[in-house]
Amino acid sequence: MNVYKDNQVNIFEYTDYRLYLYDYYHLMKRLKSQFSFRFFSRMAGLQSPNYLKLVMDGQRNLTPETTEKFIKAIKLNKKEAGFFRTLVMQNQASTIEEKDFYTQQIFKHKSFQKLKPLSQDQYDYYSEWYHLPLRELVLRSDFINDPKWIANQFTPKLTEKQAKEAMELLFKLKLIRETKEGVLEQTNKAVESGDAVFTEAVKVYHKTMIQMGAESIDRFQPKDRNINSMTMGVSQKTLEKVQQALGEFQKQIVSIVSEDDSVEEVVQLNLQLFPLAQKGEEL
Repeated sequence: MNVYKDNQVNIFEYTDYRLYLYDYYHLMKRLKSQFSFRFFSRMAGLQSPNYLKLVMDGQRNLTPETTEKFIKAIKLNKKEAGFFRTLVMQNQASTIEEKDFYTQQIFKHKSFQKLKPLSQDQYDYYSEWYHLPLRELVLRSDFINDPKWIANQFTPKLTEKQAKEAMELLFKLKLIRETKEGVLEQTNKAVESGDAVFTEAVKVYHKTMIQMGAESIDRFQPKDRNINSMTMGVSQKTLEKVQQALGEFQKQIVSIVSEDDSVEEVVQLNLQLFPLAQKGEEL
């Protein structure tokens, strides 16, 4: 729970308005014994006695009208209310473009920047496909920290500007460092992606990598890639076994790679399993 000294939940520490409401509810429950979902509904002028719970649990969305009722009931000031509206729009946006627009509005808010100064950089790390592979590329024995050299190593190639900015980002996030000998190496630091906003960035990253996997069919010769697919009819029990087997396979790959003492190439491995036809409800 994020709480001020004066027992107020700080909305500017959040990127998920549902989590904010969850913390707000539990704080108020602790401060006021009579506080309940029904009590909040009366404060907000809502018909449903458990509307707050439904919204917190993701079973209902806020409309522009109910958003204003929530703002009034929580007693948000003008600046807090504007930020709350942005959180709602970001969470409920239906397209990647919309989510990204409202995400940038969150990052630009001065109160949010003060509390989470690296959030924009963390988001950017997943927003561009070449940031993660660049972190792996620095392990190559012939790596040269030169934007032109770096740009030419990638397929498709980067611009020198992209390469320069990507290296600056990796240093800023402390994902790489320079040793006393002048050699670049990875740190053990990882970028947290559990936050709702960063989860959206990770989704974009996965979509980009899946698309690049499709493009690799024409971009590379068969000897340089491995693209296979299987279409199967399975029971739910067998599907669970397949998912478990994929998880074990991934762990095995990680184990094999971790034993490698040198880096010569940077590759992408995508594991995909998704439904094509699902069991429907009986009429």
